Amino acid sequence: MKTTSISTLSVSQTMQLTVQNSQTEIAKLQKESVNGTYADTGLELGTRTSASLDYGRESSRLQAIIDSNSLTNQRMDSSQLAMEQMSDSGQTLLDSLVALSGSSDKTSLQVSADTATSVLENFVSYANVSVNGEYLFSGINTDAAPLDDSFITDLTDDFNTQFSSFMSANGISSASDISSSQMATFLDDYTSSFDWSGWTNASDTKMTGRVSTSETVTTSTSLNADGFKNLVLGSLITSQLATAGLSADALNKVNATVTNLAGLSVSGIDAERSSMGLSQERVEKANTAMSAQMDIINTQLTDLVGVDTYDASVRLNTLLTQVETSYTITSKIQGLSLVNYL
Repeated sequence: MKTTSISTLSVSQTMQLTVQNSQTEIAKLQKESVNGTYADTGLELGTRTSASLDYGRESSRLQAIIDSNSLTNQRMDSSQLAMEQMSDSGQTLLDSLVALSGSSDKTSLQVSADTATSVLENFVSYANVSVNGEYLFSGINTDAAPLDDSFITDLTDDFNTQFSSFMSANGISSASDISSSQMATFLDDYTSSFDWSGWTNASDTKMTGRVSTSETVTTSTSLNADGFKNLVLGSLITSQLATAGLSADALNKVNATVTNLAGLSVSGIDAERSSMGLSQERVEKANTAMSAQMDIINTQLTDLVGVDTYDASVRLNTLLTQVETSYTITSKIQGLSLVNYL
C-alpha cells in the first residue's frame, strides 16, 4: 500500500497554482464585463470567427463613409452659404440699376458704380473661400484659389483697354459721343468674347464623392459656371461705364445689358445652389440607410460575440473573493512552523 505525503509545501503550491489559474480567468472576465464581448473571439467561436470579422469589417467600412460624408456636408454647407451671398449680391446689383435708366444725376450714377464695385469685391472674397485647406469653387483644383489677388485690377484694366480700342477703331473721341447702337455693338462683342475660364484657376470638372457603398454624387461646384460669369460681367460693366460720361441713350443700353446679366447671374447661381441641395439630400438619405445597415450588422455581431456582462461581473467578483481567500490561507500555511510548538 502506497501513501502520498502531505506537507505544507504541497498545499502551498496547490494554492499558488489555483491563484495563477484564477488570475488568468480574472483578466478574461474583466475584458468581457467591460467590452460585452468575448475576450478571445477565436477561441470561443472557432470556425465562426471569420463571420465575426466580416461583420466588424463591414461595420467599420460603413462608419468610415459616414465620417467622410460629414466632411463633405461641411464643404457643401459652406458652398451654399457663399452662393447665397453671391445671389444676394446679384440682387443688390439689380436694385442699383434703376439709376442707370436715363438718369443724368452724377450722384446716383456714382452710387451705382460704387455698388457694382462692392459687389465685385465681395464676389472675389466669396469665390476664394476654403474649408480645411480646400477651395470650394475650384472644381477638382482644390489646392488653387479660383481668383488671383490682382483679379479685379487686371480685369478692369483689360476692360478699359478694350473700350479705348473700340472708341479709337470707330473714330470716337469722347465717351459722350458713343451712340446707343455703337454701345450695343461693343457690349455684345465684349460679352460674347469674354473668356471667363481664362480668368479663373478653377477646373470645369466638379468634385464627386462616394456617399454610400454604391452611390457617388457631385459635391462641389465650379466658378466657371455661367451664373458666376454673368455676375462678374454685370458688376464690371456697371462699375466702369456708369460714370464714364455716356449719353442718355448709351446709358440706357448699358442698363438693359447689365440688367439682363444680373438677372441671369441670380438665376444661374440659384440653379447651382439647387443642384448642390439635391446632392446634400442624397448624402442625408445615404447616411440614414447606412446607419440602418450598421444597426443590423452590429446586432448580428453582438449576437455572435456578445456575452452577458452581468454574469461576467458576478463570476469576476466570485473569483476575486476566491483569490483573496487563497492568499489568506497561503499566508497562514507559510507561517506554520514546528518552532511554535516546541
